[in-house]
Amino acid sequence: MPLRNTRKISIIFSFIFCGMIVGAVVVILLSGLGFLHSPLSTGHIGTGEKNISPPAPRMMQTAASVQDEITSSRQNAIVRAAQKAGPAVVSISVVQVRVVREHPFFSPFGDEFFDDFWGRFFRPREYKEKVYSIGSGFIINPDGYILTNAHVVRGADQLKVSLTTGEEYEGKVVGSDEVSDLAVVKIETKDLPTVVLGNSDDLIIGEWAIAIGNPFGYLLDDPNPTVTVGVISAVNRDIKRERGQVQIFRKMIQTDAAINQGNSGGPLVNASGEVIGINTFIFTTSRGSEGIGFAIPINRAKTILSDLIKFGKIIPAWIGIRAQEVNPILAQSLDLDKAEGVIISDVEENSPAQKAGLKRKDVIIGVDDQKMRTLSDWEDLVYLARAEQNLDIIFLRDGRKNHARLVPKALPTQMSKSSRSKLGINVANISSSIAYRLGTNDRRGVVVTGVDKESIAYEAGLEVGDIIRQMNDQPIRNVEDYEMIIKRIKNNKKLILLIERERALYFVSLEL
Repeated sequence: MPLRNTRKISIIFSFIFCGMIVGAVVVILLSGLGFLHSPLSTGHIGTGEKNISPPAPRMMQTAASVQDEITSSRQNAIVRAAQKAGPAVVSISVVQVRVVREHPFFSPFGDEFFDDFWGRFFRPREYKEKVYSIGSGFIINPDGYILTNAHVVRGADQLKVSLTTGEEYEGKVVGSDEVSDLAVVKIETKDLPTVVLGNSDDLIIGEWAIAIGNPFGYLLDDPNPTVTVGVISAVNRDIKRERGQVQIFRKMIQTDAAINQGNSGGPLVNASGEVIGINTFIFTTSRGSEGIGFAIPINRAKTILSDLIKFGKIIPAWIGIRAQEVNPILAQSLDLDKAEGVIISDVEENSPAQKAGLKRKDVIIGVDDQKMRTLSDWEDLVYLARAEQNLDIIFLRDGRKNHARLVPKALPTQMSKSSRSKLGINVANISSSIAYRLGTNDRRGVVVTGVDKESIAYEAGLEVGDIIRQMNDQPIRNVEDYEMIIKRIKNNKKLILLIERERALYFVSLEL
């Protein structure tokens, strides 16, 4: 082939190749700019019209479900528990009116010296001042019954209960027990949200514990409760009593959920939102929460709630047994396998225990399904026992296990002669059953069975259960002696009482 023709063919192929490349580039560019569309791509078959389809609904549902999952993840067990119990938690504001005595002169020997000596010539100035405090509580009945601590409402002249809705009501203490540190407050309304009372006997150490209340509520103008979270640190904690302490704290729940001032009386709930305890006090060196808080088990409160609501106080049950703990020496002398249980040291005459057939030296090792390992176990059972409640006493006698059916009775205080005087107190003779209940063997004197809150005796600090042993240095044997001395004392004269309280003696001065 001639060289000239070869060159022509090469040039032609070059133009064709370049044209194909340019065309491909143009097609790509036009497609990218959206000028070329297939009729099938529009969603309208055979029309060729331009139509941009909306985002697929499936993508919108996926975004919503993600948000639902996030919201659901925030609604954990603790949140649900707080939402369940929170609406029934209340704030309790207390106003106490205290009498303050101000002496015109300073006495280096204290106020008592001034009262006894200089008080004959210079009467101290007295005035009343209001003291404010706050606590928490929770609604246990839709008709307005609220459970809280006795120390929250102690000495209250005014009570204000605030609900989470912001509503406020005047409260009234319908029942209180200082020994258990429990009280019931009533407000006049209905259809209130209530808590669910759980079971404090099946707690697990390490499970969630949620403390709800209104700490420092007087600083925050907000009726909504706060929530702190921790775990059950320990159970069955017996707290040693301090001198002069009336409360008996046994089998307490220990938690590290923060309990602060104002939390007292509020509920301790589990992860299911059920109340398992009543927040009561903390151990602290800084006056704040240090992770050692204690709550009264709710099962303990359940036992006495009906008494507090019906009678305003606990009606004690009479069993008629004095007992002591079995120590290793006693266990060895009685041929016991181990030093557990309580040994009966005395049985009161005509008592339920005597009628059940129990005797001295019997060793009680169990009551119903509860083991009696220590004296504290027995004392706790006696305190919580109710009249006419059948008790299956399991005891050892001469090495053999026996059972006795014991039915406690109401403490027969009404059998003692009683008297009310111008001091504003009711007194009664100390019967054998009363002496047993008070833990004394000395039946001389009279026991205070009631104190009028408007009386001089109340202002002087006399309490129910005090035993009056002497009046103006004269011994008191019974109600007759008490009445005789009261009649002899003229108005505007001082009366000095020697009283016994918690097995300790005190002088109390009254002015008629």
